[in-house]
Amino acid sequence: MSRKVYEARGTIEDGVTISLDAPLPVRGRVKVHIEPEDRAAQREATLQAIRERQQARGHQPLSAEEIDAYLRESRMEDERVPDLP
Repeated sequence: MSRKVYEARGTIEDGVTISLDAPLPVRGRVKVHIEPEDRAAQREATLQAIRERQQARGHQPLSAEEIDAYLRESRMEDERVPDLP
């Protein structure tokens, strides 16, 4: 008899309570294996998900020239603001 194994991500709230990111299709007692996530891998996965959603909706990132122009304009605005007494 084979048993179905589910994998889920979550957060340990207080050292006792585990809050899962998504529900699992099981009820009753379970055996849990805890493996801390690698922060760098988690961050990269989050950034990748953001990029995929942006691409799906047609987002076009600023070009290097647009970024340079924005920074130049921002610096010029800073120079125009008079110093407060």
